[in-house]
Parts: sequence; C-alpha cells; structure tokens
Amino acid sequence: MPNDDPSPLQQTPATFYFGLLCITVAASIRYHCYKVMGKHFTYEVTILKDHHLVTTGPYSIVRHPSYTAMPIHFLGLCVLCASEGSWTRESKFLHTIPGEVVTAIWFLLYSRIVVSLFFRVEIEDELLRKQFGKEWNEWERRVPWKLVPGIY
Repeated sequence: MPNDDPSPLQQTPATFYFGLLCITVAASIRYHCYKVMGKHFTYEVTILKDHHLVTTGPYSIVRHPSYTAMPIHFLGLCVLCASEGSWTRESKFLHTIPGEVVTAIWFLLYSRIVVSLFFRVEIEDELLRKQFGKEWNEWERRVPWKLVPGIY
C-alpha cells in the first residue's frame, strides 16, 4: 500500500457499514425467497410439474422479491468497494488503467444483469398469469408491486 499510515484503517467509516447492511439485507431477502419457494426456486423461467403459486413470505410484499435483492446487493458492493479503508480505494487500484478497466467491465456486466431483471419480471408475470389464471389475478390485486413496495 502506498500509504504507510495505518490510521485510515483503524476507523471504519459509516459507508462501509451501509454497504455491508445492503449486502446483508439482499442476502436475507434471497435466503427467504429460497426458503419459501423451496424446489420451485429455479434460475430458469419455467413452470415445474407440481408447481403452485407462492404468495406468502416475501411474496406477500412484492411479486419478485428475489429480484428486488439484486440492485440492493449491487449498491452494497459498490459502496463497500468505494469506502475509505477498502482495498480497492486504499491501494489506489481504482486509479490505475487496469483498475479502471476492471471496474468498467464489472459495472457494465452487473448493470446489464440488473436491467435484464425488468424484462424477466414481465416474462415471469405473463407465464404465471397463463398458468394460474384467476389465482394469479387475485395475487396481483393483493400484491400490486413487482419489485419495490409503493413504487414499482
């Protein structure tokens, strides 16, 4: 490290805790989604043989809570990596050409994933609507928010 003074590492900034909180909240949301969905939680948009509509737990707040966790996680990682005391900041790696390239590629790839979630939400909603009909329409009425309560 170019800075020999250990004092910046002795105090943990609030941004570090905020980033850590975001990552923890996102992981908790995803964990609860896995737990509630069980074997119905897949990484492909599909209907399983004995599929049923899950409307409890985090799915009683928003219809796609697992996807809600993705941007929260992304924010947490960005804040954590940019915080004082983080290796990426203290080593000055972000101010090197390789660091800028890695950061740009990582940001573009992760942004693409987050943006693609909006398309995936629409595809999943349509598939579930076709499969569960009236039951899905009732759930949509009770839980109108796709990703963020009160917003979207």
